[in-house]
Amino acid sequence: MKIQFEEGKYAPEQIHSLSEKHPEFEVLTQFVKGWLSKQSEFTFHSSGSTGVPKPIIVNRRQIEASVQATARHLQLQPQDRVLLCLNPQYIASLMMVARALILDLDLLLTRPSSNPLLQLDSSVDFASFVPYQIYQMIADDSLVQLSKIRTVLIGGAPLSRAAFEQLASLPNRLYLTYGMTETVSHIALMPIHGHYEEALYHVLESITIGTNAQHCLHIQGVVTNDTRIQTTDVVKLHSDRSFEWLGRADHVINSGGIKIHPEQLEKTIAPWLGDTAFFIAGVEDPVLNERCILVTESPISTDTFVQIQNQITRIYSKHHVPKEVKVSGPFVKTDSGKVKRKEIVQEIA
Repeated sequence: MKIQFEEGKYAPEQIHSLSEKHPEFEVLTQFVKGWLSKQSEFTFHSSGSTGVPKPIIVNRRQIEASVQATARHLQLQPQDRVLLCLNPQYIASLMMVARALILDLDLLLTRPSSNPLLQLDSSVDFASFVPYQIYQMIADDSLVQLSKIRTVLIGGAPLSRAAFEQLASLPNRLYLTYGMTETVSHIALMPIHGHYEEALYHVLESITIGTNAQHCLHIQGVVTNDTRIQTTDVVKLHSDRSFEWLGRADHVINSGGIKIHPEQLEKTIAPWLGDTAFFIAGVEDPVLNERCILVTESPISTDTFVQIQNQITRIYSKHHVPKEVKVSGPFVKTDSGKVKRKEIVQEIA
């Protein structure tokens, strides 16, 4: 593995000099030093999208299993050049470094930015981005440059319909990832091509999946240290190797006894909202228990809201319809681009 940063190139054992000049990369330095010294366990931290980030301990076997499964699925080869432009604190960055170490990939390291392609002046074979960066690339007309990267992973949050459809027209291989810190990065990949409504996640080898009585996904494999991980992600299994993500169980709205999955409504109404950021949420209601509302960053017209209500009534039922629109202003998000729904709803409620 060779590491390249702005001012020069480093061998893995020299990476400590990089973090001396740029302290934000210290966590990557510590990971490389630990790996080279045959450290048996590593502490990663969750993203904090559903609460306070928590430490999660994983072992070398889990990391190696994740790396090899990804390498086989994506056909990564020694000396492939990979771009690391994510927040160095999160597992996505640490696992990109792990792939470079284990597979002998060449690592191009850049500071995180909203559009890393604007500073990219050399070719890369493999890169990973969060949706926020993808949206900025679209706004900056950088998709031609993105299409020159052979394999692209996008993770941390779902993609909007508009972004999915634009990326689906590109000639390179792009995937939306599903995973978490507890599974040591992604365990399933969704090819970004074809129709948005038909896209499915496909599970990597050596991973077993299933659902509990509430249709929430559970995961087991070497990457989980052979322990079953029960998630709060509601899914529809299409086979024992593929699934459709419906939403999070902790986002479900119980309105008058009707259970509403907001993420499914959001897919349905996205075409009516264009570039307006939004989500569906539930707020306390003395009669319904929870009242379904539409939360937006900026105001929308009455006509647009009526069209949204009619569409939801037609596809689901009148009980699923948002009763009002709440405008919150700019959404609070995690570093990976996930909207902090609960914080926003608490503020506007």
